[in-house]
Amino acid sequence: MRILVFVFCIIGYAQLIHGESFRKINGVSFVSPKYKTEITGIDSIYRVNANWVAICPFAFIYKNSSIVEYNSSKNWWGDTEIGLRMLINRSKKQGLHVFLKPHCWLMNDVWAGSFNLSGNTRIEWEQNYCNYLLFLAQIAQSEHVELLGIGTELQVYTQLHGRFFEELISKIRNVYKGKLTYSANFEEFNHISFWNKLDYIGIDAYFPLSAKKTPSVEELQKAWKLPLLKMKQLSLKYGRKILFTEYGYRSIDYAAFKQWEFEQTPKTEKINMAAQINAYTAFYDAVWNTDFVAGGFVWKWYNNDATYIDKPNSDYTPQHKPVEKIIKRWYSGN
Repeated sequence: MRILVFVFCIIGYAQLIHGESFRKINGVSFVSPKYKTEITGIDSIYRVNANWVAICPFAFIYKNSSIVEYNSSKNWWGDTEIGLRMLINRSKKQGLHVFLKPHCWLMNDVWAGSFNLSGNTRIEWEQNYCNYLLFLAQIAQSEHVELLGIGTELQVYTQLHGRFFEELISKIRNVYKGKLTYSANFEEFNHISFWNKLDYIGIDAYFPLSAKKTPSVEELQKAWKLPLLKMKQLSLKYGRKILFTEYGYRSIDYAAFKQWEFEQTPKTEKINMAAQINAYTAFYDAVWNTDFVAGGFVWKWYNNDATYIDKPNSDYTPQHKPVEKIIKRWYSGN
C-alpha cells in the first residue's frame, strides 16, 4: 500500500511540474486576414491534426517613442477587439485550444528585438504596453483562451528591463487566470530572468543549423544536440517545459540556416521542397518527443488555403506541400 501511495505521489508531482495533461501542444500559427473577409483557413487546420491555434495580434510601436498603437483597423481580424473575439470563437468551434500571442511591429526600424528606450519615454511606453497586455488579458479571460503570451522577441528590452516584465506578469495574473508564456528569440531565451514567473519557456526556434543548401536529416539531427542541451538545462533550472511558440522552415534553399536573410526573396524563387522536408523531419526526430518539450506552433498557416493548391512556393507555409503529411503524422502521435 505504501508503495502505491508513493507511486501516485510521484505521478501527481510530475503532473504538477509538467502540466495537467501530457498531450503535446500540436499547434499552428494562423495569419489573420487584414480585411473583414470570410474566415476559411481555420477550417483547414484539421488536415494536420492540430489541437491548438496561435492567434497573433500586433501592436505598432515606434523608435524613440512611447506610442503603443493597438485595437487598430490596420488588421481587422488580427488586431481589433471584435475581430479577435470572433476569431477566437471560430477557433473554439473547430475544437481548437487558443494561444493569444501578441507581437510588436516596429514601424520605423527593422526588428522589434532591437527596440529600447530610456528616461520618461521608457516609463510612458511601459505603461502603454501594460495597457495593451491588460486589454488582451481581458479578452483572453472572457473568451476562455487557454494560453496568453506577454510579448514576442523583444530581445534587447527583456535583457535590460526584466523587472518590468515581472511586474507586468503580476498585473496580468490579476485579470487572466490561464497559462502564460513569453516568446523569446533563439538568441534570447538564455538571458530571460523571469521564466520562473511563467508557465512555459517559450522559444521561437529559428536556430541556424546548417549552411548547406539542402542538408541531410542526419546532419541536422546532429546540429540539434547543442541547442537541445541548453534548452534541457534551462527547463531543469526553472521547472518549466519548453514550448516552441514558433517553429518552421521555408521551402527554400538554405532553409535550415538564417531564414530571416531571405525575407525579401520572392516566394516564387529558390523553391526547395527537399530542404523543408529534411528540416522538419530532423526537428521532429531529434526534438519533438523529448520529455522537456511541451509542443509547439508551426509557422505559419494562411486563411486563403485553396490558393496554395498546385502552386509551389518558397514561403513558410506547409499548406498543400509534401511536408504537410509529415506534420500530420507527428501531430497524430505516430
